[in-house]
Amino acid sequence: MSVKFELSLCDRNPYCPAAKACPTGAMHIDRKTFRPTFDDSKCTGCEVCVPICPRGAVVARD
Repeated sequence: MSVKFELSLCDRNPYCPAAKACPTGAMHIDRKTFRPTFDDSKCTGCEVCVPICPRGAVVARD
């Protein structure tokens, strides 16, 4: 199970705390755009990023 990343809710902060907290690098800051991006194939579903996201852009999937 993984999380769902709602880009429309994201403020695209280059200092995103949720991206920094991701232990697998599934959510990370893109080096070219300096915006948070999400790679679903790397997500383990640990949900560490869910409570940390200040905008609610990361939610747990059912």
